[in-house]
Amino acid sequence: MSSKKSAPSNTVKLNTVLPEPVVTPLKLAKTATKVVKPAVAVPQGEMVKKPEFIDRAVARTDVKKRDAKPAIEAALAVLAEALEKGEELNLPPMGKMRVVKSKDIGDGARVMTLKLRTMKDGAGLGAGNGPAGDFAGNDDD
Repeated sequence: MSSKKSAPSNTVKLNTVLPEPVVTPLKLAKTATKVVKPAVAVPQGEMVKKPEFIDRAVARTDVKKRDAKPAIEAALAVLAEALEKGEELNLPPMGKMRVVKSKDIGDGARVMTLKLRTMKDGAGLGAGNGPAGDFAGNDDD
């Protein structure tokens, strides 16, 4: 029998060594934090119908109701047409309004979900357009 001597192996066994992760915190610039109040549910008030709406508008002006009614109805029609077309409206002092969702419910009727962003306090109020109207400060009696 032949006996064969095995030569010593030159193979080196290596163990896997994982490096320790180094975590360095990010250096962020400090920014001023703006605190915004969360949205709250608004209780539903009484519905204002068109005749009362027109009466309220007439009460703020020196225009007679018979003169104001066609202009107000035309403005409401233009408002409705713009919303149906999906146009964004910017109407100070009310604010910016746009259609978020729209659903056809048949017979030409639609349900639209609108987003209204109101103006900042005092924005869009020109001279004499405040809540008291043009009558504030008049002592001409």
